[in-house]
Amino acid sequence: MTLSLQTLHELSTDSALSMLQAAKQKAEQLGIKVCISVVGPQGITLASIRMNGAPLLSASLAEDKAYTAVSFNRATHEWDERLASQPKVQQALGQQDRFTMLGGGLPVNVPADDTGKDSGSTGSLTSSSLLVGAVGVSGGAVHQDIECAEAAIAALGI
Repeated sequence: MTLSLQTLHELSTDSALSMLQAAKQKAEQLGIKVCISVVGPQGITLASIRMNGAPLLSASLAEDKAYTAVSFNRATHEWDERLASQPKVQQALGQQDRFTMLGGGLPVNVPADDTGKDSGSTGSLTSSSLLVGAVGVSGGAVHQDIECAEAAIAALGI
């Protein structure tokens, strides 16, 4: 067997911090207090914050939303509809510690061409984009959490 290596493309710490700031600013515009978590493609936290006054449980929910989004390269709010006709799958996933169907978790994908991706790269579920991380937001209503997560991704200019 021959050694084979792969390149892992991941958000930088600076990008993660920019995302936190953008989501925080959006939360302030909406008048809500939230927790925000940004993870890399392996689900490991790159950066997170809890705004003063945000619900304590929201910190772990934000982490779980980001983790779920990066695990499946899918927005967390899409799971209810996706699993509506599959109650056994919904039940099985619901028993997993880090899985959540609560909205506010979004994957971060970049065009494959923007990363210098080669055939040995990991993270992508499609040939046209590359999964580099995810963001999770918790503390507001679901639609507010999603808005804050969208603002975080918009800050990346992708």
